[in-house]
Amino acid sequence: MVSIVLASFTKFGKRDDDLLSIASQSADPIVDKYREDIDFFIVSNSYSGEYNGISGLNNLLTTRFSIDGIPSLRVDNTSGSGGSAVLVASSLIESGIAKNVLVTGAEKMTGGNGKTSTAIIASLLHSEEKRAGISLPSLGGLLTKIYMEEFGASRESIAMVAVKNHENGSRNPYAQFQKPVNLEEVMNSKVIADPLRIFEFCPVSDGSASLLLTSDDNAESFSSKSAKILGCASASGSSSLSARDPLTTIVSVKNASGKAFRSAGLKPSQMDFAELHDMSTILEIVESEDAGFFKKGEGWKALVDHTTDLHGEMPINTSGGLNSKGHPIGASGVAQAGEAFLQLTGGAGQRQVKSAEYGFSLSMAGFGNCSTAFVYGVN
Repeated sequence: MVSIVLASFTKFGKRDDDLLSIASQSADPIVDKYREDIDFFIVSNSYSGEYNGISGLNNLLTTRFSIDGIPSLRVDNTSGSGGSAVLVASSLIESGIAKNVLVTGAEKMTGGNGKTSTAIIASLLHSEEKRAGISLPSLGGLLTKIYMEEFGASRESIAMVAVKNHENGSRNPYAQFQKPVNLEEVMNSKVIADPLRIFEFCPVSDGSASLLLTSDDNAESFSSKSAKILGCASASGSSSLSARDPLTTIVSVKNASGKAFRSAGLKPSQMDFAELHDMSTILEIVESEDAGFFKKGEGWKALVDHTTDLHGEMPINTSGGLNSKGHPIGASGVAQAGEAFLQLTGGAGQRQVKSAEYGFSLSMAGFGNCSTAFVYGVN
């Protein structure tokens, strides 16, 4: 098996630094200490070309880190890039191709206008649906309406995801938004995609997160504390929303999560926390059901009952999630794994889950086009 032995983060948000500097800020603490041990480098990044006019990012970074002699590659799987990068790193170690892999997720997305950013991200959508004017925010609004109608969820329960995650983000020094919001503020904020409001979507962000992965039997040579990847799996779904039936189930999330739990020999009920892809509030709820934490149509009730709060029975998005922590696309899935590492090694500070032994993260590309799930345990 493979363990995460180190995690390093930048603060997410609008940064004045360029992309290479942002990536370096999370990677440098690991490279400076273990330069001679790293034998493979993976960068998770989706839009260095579109936002920054940069190609060959992995090679530019190995030169910057003075580790030109080691192999490197860039993983691009849109908003699921981070999870895919960790999966590739884990596979390289398990196959024996590499011993110690540095994974850095980085994105520089601010500096342009919101319309341009929306168009760049929407490029992952099916061409016919994109021509019809569909965007990822509009899909969030559509899914919310369908979910509420089908399962009788209250509008307030959906908004409670944002309240919870902003509260968690206020405890995370790396989060973009570090101020709690109440339900009234969320419900009265600007409409982005009816019925969802601005507080119910993740912001456009810059930032990076880095991990050092190694084999379990080598973990103690780096640190006395590590997080073991007990199970991981990836699954895909149709990029066409019109081909999905029902819309309230994300097949890739269901399949990837099920495979990851089976691989780990554990059940969703055994998890002490989970990091989910909450690009919009409704996605956290739907994913929590498809991952197996709640029955279909009952995830919204967990918000009302405060089950998913930081000190609830099943804390979700203890980091603040994409909603509050921010969503620099290439960094998000890596940061999810980093949060799992912090929780399982007792390093999460004010947002620490008590007696955490097992955790879960779900990195999702697009609107469920692909999902990668991980089950973690204390090493």
